[in-house]
Order: sequence, then structure tokens, then C-alpha cells
Amino acid sequence: MMRFDTTRQRWTPAWLLCSLPLALAACDTAGGPATTLEVDSAGIPITTALAPVWGPGDEWTISEEPVVQIGRVDGPAEYLLGSVSRAVRLSNGDIVLGDWSNNVLRRYDREGVFVWEASRQGEGPGEHLRLLWVGALASDSIVTWDGVLRRVQIFGPYGVVGRTFRVEAPWSDFAPSAVQGIWGRNLVMSFHDYRGEMPEGVVRWPGVRYATVSLDDGEVARLIDVAGGEQEITSYPGGQVAYTGYQYGKGPLSTVKAGTLAVVDTEAFSIRSISLRDGSTSRIIRRDEPLVPVTDEHVDAFLDWMVWRNQVWGGMSEAQAEARRPAWRDLPMAPTLPVLSAIHLDKAGNLWVRPYSLPLAESLPYEIYAPDGTWLGHMATPPGLRLGDGEIGEDYLLGVWMDEQDVQYVRMYRLEK
Repeated sequence: MMRFDTTRQRWTPAWLLCSLPLALAACDTAGGPATTLEVDSAGIPITTALAPVWGPGDEWTISEEPVVQIGRVDGPAEYLLGSVSRAVRLSNGDIVLGDWSNNVLRRYDREGVFVWEASRQGEGPGEHLRLLWVGALASDSIVTWDGVLRRVQIFGPYGVVGRTFRVEAPWSDFAPSAVQGIWGRNLVMSFHDYRGEMPEGVVRWPGVRYATVSLDDGEVARLIDVAGGEQEITSYPGGQVAYTGYQYGKGPLSTVKAGTLAVVDTEAFSIRSISLRDGSTSRIIRRDEPLVPVTDEHVDAFLDWMVWRNQVWGGMSEAQAEARRPAWRDLPMAPTLPVLSAIHLDKAGNLWVRPYSLPLAESLPYEIYAPDGTWLGHMATPPGLRLGDGEIGEDYLLGVWMDEQDVQYVRMYRLEK
């Protein structure tokens, strides 16, 4: 079994909210140093994590090899994966995945053996133009999201489509953008906020509104509004507008599980837990993490990533991509790095937080936080496994992994707590 490396712990000094008239509590372990500070602000618990509580032998473990793998370099078409949008595990252990490269939906048994295929390219019932998200209901019915058609579809356990509806924002100048997760018979979605005049320069626009969408009647209910991701917007004569990515820009990250929407802005380590029942904030988890200035090393890492990305996904040769380096060097770039790169909630409500790492660099271990905000410890996951395209169950990790030939696989690993 693979265990996390306790030598990679990072100590964060305690900070005190001296100016606030709040009750403050410091928690320690067996007379040791404090591991958390907790205050209460208008009834909202705010937990500041100082140090992990796991000692040797307390950490969770992950199997060294996947217990299930779906995907092949060649062979039958049903095992060749192009671009997996998401994979989910059903109650009996079967796995369903969506592939946005061909807009198919496939089910495999608990051993990874193909069972059925549904959907195809198109706009009719059961079809998709861009299959961007897949989820599962408690009944094992499958829910999909088409980002082009802005459409939700519900498939039965055998791949037969039962319901199709388009998501409409009930507010003026809003548009549905992505599915963040599933809760009961509701989707949790983000909507882009295009109200007002379009700004220029480096801006946090459009804004983001999180809301629930009922799978029964399509009703949309607002949860919370946050600032959007940073980008550069430039207007030109004739009404032309250019949207330029802002490397190392800050923006919202979110995850949904166990009746909770967790949201963080990568400008600071402050993760807000939102109750999906009433939209109230149930807890805020903080870390005192200083911002890291962008250096020449970070610029070079971005350029290396652009060269790789445009060869793998842009169809460029290595020479063509390398020739673009000078132009890419002139792209706008943030002065500091984001604090985090990913957050996930597991089935039990534990929060998995990944510190930011450079493009193409080895990802850092996750930091695990209990539902009450206690920092448990670190968790190293299998190299290259993308959990954002899968899920974390009570006793498994399901994600997408890519080999040296850029061939995708869906892999499941055993998790022991």
C-alpha cells in the first residue's frame, strides 16, 4: 500500500484575530501544539488550520495498482477512450463514463467489462453535441449535461433516455455554464453573470452564480454569487472584442458532495461550505498561506506547457510550437501564483485540497480536512490521476489517467481509511 510522506508537512504559524470581538478556541492534541484555531462570526464557525493531526500510522492508504482499469491503446472501439468528460460509479460497482470526443455514454461492469453504449453526435433525444458532464442518481439513473445545447438528459440504468430538458436561467443576462455536482434530485450548476457593460483590461468577469436545478421540474434556485475568473478583455474599432487568457490568474473552484457546496477563490485559502438545503454558510476553513510571486521559472514553466499543449491538443509539430514561444511570452500573466489548484469533497464530506503546482510539474499531495475543519494530514495520489474527472467514494478513488502516448484510461484505486 502507498502511504503519504509525513516529511512533506508544512507548518503554518498561528494568527490571532485580536481586533474582532469573537470567542476564540485553540485545539491541541495530547498537550502538543495547537492544530486549529476556531472563531465564531455571526454564527458561522471559522476554522484556521495550523497543523495536521495525523501521526505515523494514522494516515489513509491507496492501493499501489488500480483495482479496475478501462481503456486500451488499440482493440475494440468500446475500450478506446478519446476525451473522458467524467466517470461515475453506480451502487453495484459498475462504472459509467461520458466521452466528449464522440459524445457517447458507456457502462462497464465492476471488473471493467463493457456492458452497453448509448448516445451519439446529434441534437435529438439521447444525443449530444458536447457531452461535458455525467452523474448518477441514487436509483442508478444517469444524468448528463450538454454544454452546447445547454441541455440535461436522464438515462435509465440500461441506457434508455427518459427525460430531456433545457436549462434556462430565471434571471436576465445570466447563462448556464457548467454542472458542479448532484444533490438528491437536483443538479448544482454555475451560471455566468453578464449583467452591465463589459469591462476592459484584466478583470474578474463574467461573475459566477451557483444555483440548484431541479431534475423534476427544472426550477432554478440561487445559492451564492462569487467573482469570476481573471481574464484580459480588449475592445477594438468595429465592435471586435478579444478575450485573452490570464496565466496564473485567480478564480473560483468548487465541489459538491454530501449536501454541501464548497467554494474557494484561489487568491486566498478560505474555503466556504454552503448548505444546499438553504444556501447558508455552514463553515469557513482557512489557512494563512502567503502569495508566491511569479518568477522567470514560472514563466518558463508556462511556455513549456504551451508547447506541450499545442502539440497534444492543437495539432502543431514540435518545431511549430517552439516557434511560438516568443509570442506566448508576451501573453498577460498574473503577478502571483494561485494558492490552490483543486478541491474535492468525498462521500463522507471530507475536503481534499491540492496546493498549487506548476504546469507539467508533479502535483503536490492533497491536504485532507474533516467536515469540522480539522486538518487531518496529507494524501499522495497516484501520479497523473485526475480526480476532477471522477469521484472520491468511501473506499475508492475514481479518475482519469493518461499514459506516455497520451492515451486515456479510467482507473479506480482502493482507499483505506
